[in-house]
Amino acid sequence: MKPVCRFIIRLRPRLAFLWLSVMATATPLMAEAPETPRLAEVIIAALSNPFFAHLARQIEISISELSPGTEVVVRSSGYDLNRQQRQIRDAVAEGADFLIVNAVNTTGLSGVIAEARAAGIPVVAVDVKAEGADAFVTSDNVEAGRIACAYIADRLGGKGNVLLLYGPPVSAVLDRNAGCGATLALHPGITILTEYGDSGGSRLGGLTYMSQLLPRLPHIDAVFSFNDPTSLGVLQAAREAGRNEFFIVSVDASPEGLRAMTEKDSLLVGSIAQYPKAMAAQAVHVALALLHGEAVPQPELTVPVQLFTREMLAEGKNYWMDPL
Repeated sequence: MKPVCRFIIRLRPRLAFLWLSVMATATPLMAEAPETPRLAEVIIAALSNPFFAHLARQIEISISELSPGTEVVVRSSGYDLNRQQRQIRDAVAEGADFLIVNAVNTTGLSGVIAEARAAGIPVVAVDVKAEGADAFVTSDNVEAGRIACAYIADRLGGKGNVLLLYGPPVSAVLDRNAGCGATLALHPGITILTEYGDSGGSRLGGLTYMSQLLPRLPHIDAVFSFNDPTSLGVLQAAREAGRNEFFIVSVDASPEGLRAMTEKDSLLVGSIAQYPKAMAAQAVHVALALLHGEAVPQPELTVPVQLFTREMLAEGKNYWMDPL
């Protein structure tokens, strides 16, 4: 799973400051490394999602750099909670030294995570929170929703119908929509069209869900979609239905999302960049620290996010430091 593309790092001063601050929190944790862990298990919601595939690869790289000689097993849960529960139990049975989990359900893993911790296995949740984990490393998802929907409100001039899409019951989705909803609520001229059904978090899910939804909503001015795969499905549904009155702002700034943004007359006009490499490094730092019995001063770490727009692409600007 090699990264699809590479970009030059160029951060805005504020983001650079935040990035250095986040990375500084982990450095003291690894003062000394006792014996090398034998086995690390990485359990990912779905490797079919390019973002999660890249996150898994970055976790593997970080483990190889910080704990050379540790075997790494990566499992994909296919967005299936029962399968993920079984995978965690299997990791415990195999004697994993630590677990890094990208949960398919924020609250649904508490029982098996408790079993892992009872067996002396540290559990670090990455990208989304998982109830009962020792620590969480995520993007600043509330801020992602806030930035995206501030951009939507500005682009609409504070008036219009904005659809918020929901997806899997994980903290990342809920937090992004919470940040978005709170921001849009500041504009009395904006009507929030909220649909609580699960749009799946995938291209097929976005296509199916939006195809069913469009006939019920005769006019939409903007859509906030919690990730790029869902947005690409929404794009396809809009094309098939002949709907082009709205624009879409998403989260991920993935290569697929960026390419869609550059297409002529694309409805996708912006996406919030996440930094999976940073999340991976933090998660591994924390997991090793916990394994070695060190105190973790910040069990909940967030990595900054940043808006990426079609206008930035057109101007040739690139702030993406961690490409998929």
